[in-house]
Amino acid sequence: MQQFKPLTSLRLFLALWVLCRHYFHVYEPEAMFFNIGFTSTFFDHGYLGVDGFFILSGFILAYNYDPAPGEQLQWKKFIVARIARIYPVYLFCLLAFALAVIARDLALHTHNVGTGGYTLSSFIPEALMLGAWQYAGESGWNDVGWSVSAEWFAYVFFPLFLLAAPRLNKTRIAVAGCLALAALGAVEATSPDHLSLSGGVARLVPEFLLGVLLCRLREAMPRHHGFAGGGMLSLGVCVLGVGLGLDVLFVAGAAGLVFFLSYKRDALSRVFSLRSLVFLGEISYCIYIVQRIPQYMFAFARGKVESLAALPGIAQAALLLTLTIVMAILLHFVVEKPMRAYINRRFGAKAKPVKALATTP
Repeated sequence: MQQFKPLTSLRLFLALWVLCRHYFHVYEPEAMFFNIGFTSTFFDHGYLGVDGFFILSGFILAYNYDPAPGEQLQWKKFIVARIARIYPVYLFCLLAFALAVIARDLALHTHNVGTGGYTLSSFIPEALMLGAWQYAGESGWNDVGWSVSAEWFAYVFFPLFLLAAPRLNKTRIAVAGCLALAALGAVEATSPDHLSLSGGVARLVPEFLLGVLLCRLREAMPRHHGFAGGGMLSLGVCVLGVGLGLDVLFVAGAAGLVFFLSYKRDALSRVFSLRSLVFLGEISYCIYIVQRIPQYMFAFARGKVESLAALPGIAQAALLLTLTIVMAILLHFVVEKPMRAYINRRFGAKAKPVKALATTP
């Protein structure tokens, strides 16, 4: 089985960027999780890590499962493989988070359950991964799970994404890519805070389609092997997009980054192929989906242990990141890998795709 090691490592950095947003962004002065004494545009735009995930997911799923002309997608096996990939960890973290909220209510005599997003009517759609099947909206129990629900939307309607993506015609593929970016630009222009809106498929649809189009472009250029500076140039576009506050420009750069890293030609690809980064990239989905549990555990401990609360903000962040990665590793080996193997074996996803790769963050 072939693996795009640089793209696997890229998932790690996208996940860590989302964590930067949740650790350091000043939502409100009193709601800042870690006070490190300064704010950063880089931290503030950590929500764009999710946009990178959506592009990457579309690219790799198309690379894996796009049938050759004249063949049909084995949709049932595709869906079983996708469920095995995302659902066990997703459900485990959702249940753990719900139990923690209930336990906190009982221990502290608070009344969170039944108010805000902590209701049965919001829990059921989340448990079924349907909570984000809307343009945009408030997240519920494990709020970071909205992006996984949006990914599930892409999986269910994956054949339509393949149908919408032109094949073997570079001009048509480029036009379709521009239309996807234009649609995303309309989302950014009409949202209150660029692309940071969550809880829906407004970001997912054009970005996942963009990933599929990148794969089709790769297929349409069989003699192209990338070029040495492609990854660095694309990264520069990403940085420029963040600096200018143009999220669509970042997305365009991220698309280029995914495309050029897949060829493994430049120095950036070599760095991203380091074994340690690839391993952490493999557990990046667990890092992303479990992050709220250690974050709230840490917040509780900080309220009880004065010496912990007295540490500099950056030291507290390092401790929390370590805790998050440890929990993610345990989740990967105890829940993700065994349950993925069991579901694939039990429900008939025995035939491996021709080109097999890891996908979700």
